[in-house]
Amino acid sequence: MLSRSAKHLYWLARYVERVENIARMIDVNLELILDFPDDHSLNWKPLIDTLDINELFESKYKNYNENNVLNFLFEDKKNLSSLNNCLEMSKYNIETIKDDLPKTANVSLNHLYDHVLSQKISKVHQRRKLQHITNIVSMTQNFFGAINDNLSRGYEFEFIRLGRFIERTDMISRIIDCLCISKSSKQTHDFSTMEWISMLSTLSAQDAFRKESKGEANRGEVITFLLKNDSFPRSVFRSLITIEACLKNLPKNTKLLQMINRIINISEKSKLHNFDDKRLHLFLDNLQKNVSKIDSKIHNTYF
Repeated sequence: MLSRSAKHLYWLARYVERVENIARMIDVNLELILDFPDDHSLNWKPLIDTLDINELFESKYKNYNENNVLNFLFEDKKNLSSLNNCLEMSKYNIETIKDDLPKTANVSLNHLYDHVLSQKISKVHQRRKLQHITNIVSMTQNFFGAINDNLSRGYEFEFIRLGRFIERTDMISRIIDCLCISKSSKQTHDFSTMEWISMLSTLSAQDAFRKESKGEANRGEVITFLLKNDSFPRSVFRSLITIEACLKNLPKNTKLLQMINRIINISEKSKLHNFDDKRLHLFLDNLQKNVSKIDSKIHNTYF
């Protein structure tokens, strides 16, 4: 297939996956605030911290309040990771390759695009806001469901899957790093429990975690589950294994397989439940850097 088409497929998947993950973070934050309406320590800054776009945000806004953060994450033109920008780029990437994809995938993306861009988030009524954002997550899953159920296995499928799980690995590591390392010391609710529950909720991991863990969620068990579990689709380890499987089905993969195998081996050997905050942050930071190197290598090799 053409390298240009491969690049469009890869970035189409990355942008749609990014939309889903950002929507998940917003969804969980809204639910936490509804559960603890009088706790003013709960704020929106961690969402900006996760995406590492504080400088850009602060150039436009003074306060990390709900309206400012939601406007920035949904509509800001300078924020390349805003949902509007991600969906505009998704539409751009699918334009030249839509004949290679199932029609249902294109329809699903159009529905998602219209849902997000047809109405400003500031105009969505407060009572409807949570459902509005939950629908975004459902629509991204409809898009990927159309791909998984209707696209023949081949290079097109592998580049979509590769882009999706590169993005997922990066975002999961950022979410864990932010929620676990950059926590505030001012919470007045029982954050020792709620922190881990919110992290699991963001990644839709609560049910899977309960099946494997007994008792109350604690730091070591949650981190180990999200980073090292081999069966949960949103764990870092399972995402890395999926990236490896994609690369095995692509040509010119020797160096890329060496790179991903090195990351998998490091993850397997690391005793993450014993890591303090500083060591965990270094581990996650190195993981993000290594994923970035793989992304660069993918571009050099295939695009």
